[in-house]
Amino acid sequence: MTTKLLFKSLYTITGCILLFLNCSFTAHSQQNKETAFQYIEQAEKAQAEDEVISLCQQSVSVIANEPNPSVKFDVYHKAGLALFNHKQYNIAREYLNNALTYKAASTDKNNVGITEEYLGWIENANNQNELAIEHFNRAKDIFTSTNNLEKLGNTYNSLGAMYWYLRNYAQALEYFDMVLTVGEKIDNTVLIRKGLTNKGVVLNTLAQYNEALICLERALELNQLDSDAKSRAVLLNNIGNINGALNNNEAAIRNYQEALAIYSQLDDKDGISSCYNNLGEVHLELGNILQAIENYQTSLNILIQEGDSSKIAVSYVNIGRAHQNGEQYSKAISYFEKALKLMLTFNDPSLKAETYLHLGQTLLTNKHYQQASDYLTKATKLAKELDEKALLADCYNSMSAWHSQQANYKDALDYKTKYAELKDAITDEQAMLSSARMEAVYKLLNKEEQISKLEQDNLNKSASLATVRTGRTTYLIITGFLLMVVVVLFLSFRSRRKTERLLKEKNNELQQLNATKDKFFSIIAHDLKSPFSSLMGFAEMLTLNAESKNTKEVVEYSQIIHNSTKRLLGLVENLLQWSRTQLGTTEYKPTQLDISIQTHNIVSLLRLNAEEKDIVISPRIERNLVAWADENLYNTILRNLISNAIKFSRIGSVIYVAASAKNDMIEVSVADSGVGIRQENLEKLFMVDSTFSTKGTLNEKGTGLGLVLCKEFVEINKGAIWAESELEKGSTFYFTLPLLQIKNN
Repeated sequence: MTTKLLFKSLYTITGCILLFLNCSFTAHSQQNKETAFQYIEQAEKAQAEDEVISLCQQSVSVIANEPNPSVKFDVYHKAGLALFNHKQYNIAREYLNNALTYKAASTDKNNVGITEEYLGWIENANNQNELAIEHFNRAKDIFTSTNNLEKLGNTYNSLGAMYWYLRNYAQALEYFDMVLTVGEKIDNTVLIRKGLTNKGVVLNTLAQYNEALICLERALELNQLDSDAKSRAVLLNNIGNINGALNNNEAAIRNYQEALAIYSQLDDKDGISSCYNNLGEVHLELGNILQAIENYQTSLNILIQEGDSSKIAVSYVNIGRAHQNGEQYSKAISYFEKALKLMLTFNDPSLKAETYLHLGQTLLTNKHYQQASDYLTKATKLAKELDEKALLADCYNSMSAWHSQQANYKDALDYKTKYAELKDAITDEQAMLSSARMEAVYKLLNKEEQISKLEQDNLNKSASLATVRTGRTTYLIITGFLLMVVVVLFLSFRSRRKTERLLKEKNNELQQLNATKDKFFSIIAHDLKSPFSSLMGFAEMLTLNAESKNTKEVVEYSQIIHNSTKRLLGLVENLLQWSRTQLGTTEYKPTQLDISIQTHNIVSLLRLNAEEKDIVISPRIERNLVAWADENLYNTILRNLISNAIKFSRIGSVIYVAASAKNDMIEVSVADSGVGIRQENLEKLFMVDSTFSTKGTLNEKGTGLGLVLCKEFVEINKGAIWAESELEKGSTFYFTLPLLQIKNN
């Protein structure tokens, strides 16, 4: 009995000791956790990177010997989040992975899901989106098991973003739709707005601009409910991007300015800088060089305060591009060099290659050939290593231009061939990407159609079966018969209309062909016959005078033969060019065309002709006018119009050649103070079936074919031509060309 009591007493004492020790350990663990959390809270408030890292390291050193795995999870988890928020991603990854080693002991499984989610964002920051998806999927499974729908909706949003980065647009749209579904289920306005915003961004990428605008505008309406100013600014920025893509540049500017006002109120430096940069892009697109530079510079000033080297370098490149477009080459070179110097502090080979290319192009334009070659070679090498085909194609094209200016025509041709081959390859890739985009849109539309069908099925099932009537069969037969009659009548009517339209078109074509044929034979019968007859007559007289050694007469007849041959050659050239347009074989190779240079070249060619009548040709061309047109066609048009002006101008007069930008076109005019044209004859000038033709002030003859040719060449160049005239006061001929639409790199 005594022994039993002894053992029972020992057992009770041991239990008390163990309970005391457990309480002591628990209290010690709680104290360690609180101490560690204090360090982390200080880290969250700290500004300097070194201080943040040091405080987080002290927090985990507190639990180095901590036996409680739950405490270790909580400390590593909280320290990892603090480091992430201070953009210390590598150390944050280490701490969060350490937390996951103790996840089994975590008292809150949602924190494990949050840890996985943050690891996903870290991998995304390092462009490891496939790894990020693995983390987000694990977070999704955890939040599903804990039924935390708000966290689940945010994880769906993260997964959608990753698939968008990977250009898997169909999968991205699917996840953003799931965000919307969860948001609507729990009546969470923030989730609904996120889903709509990101769905709008994907639809914008797919060039489904109207649908994208609908999503973003709906998100903007929801934003007014929760008064989230920053989200509103983000939405306005995205809407601005869509309006920019639709060339609604004024609307885009309004969107960016409204977003800018909100970011300014919030003192959000990143947002303010982004808006100014976007405004710079729009103004550069519009050709407003000074405004583009002003906005880029404002963005740069903010970024310099923030100290973000990579974004500062991008701003330098943008300002350089603007100066390059404005032909301020020295300034452009200076900014490109600043960008390259800054790039020594971070690694962005793509930006470096692009900057090398811009710098090489600018130096080439400035005729610094050796430096241009060095930078273009560097750009080409980097673009190859990065396998950036579009950038490499631009490099090849610039290398071709460099070799051409060095008269290395073989190398120039080799690079031009490489450029063409790579452009073809890019076109193929774009076609595949376009196909993938269309597939994503198809899946989206198909999904919406299925939803609509299911809704309709539910409505049909809920409807009463009493709607089925005994007379349904008769009704269907009558309806079918009437429908068949309507279809037959419609098809018959449409066929008849189509036949009448085709007959009318063919009749017009036949009339045009007859007019063309008549004009052709008229030229051969009269205008070609006359110069040949003159040539034969004067050649015979030249022979007779040569035999009699009459030098004066020989010189006179030689000059007449020369002038007749020159006129005949011009006539034959016009006739051949016109015949090519009728056969549809005229080559149309649009390129960047400097209107000032081309116009001055043509004026120089025709100046001798003008001086024979003591006529001055005065060019008045706006600066920086670059057209997108075929050079040969433009030269032929302008040559014919100036030649006509010389022909009909009086001795000692002035011909004005002007060019200026009009919206998205360039308007070129040739004005003389000659004999003018009657109003009733103005409409006949450009008609192939018109016999209207007059002699010049010195009885110069013409065929009337030159203006017909001008009209057809202007239309091939996507422009229009017209004339204004007042009898005895002169004429002005106008034509338009597309203004080069400069695209951002």
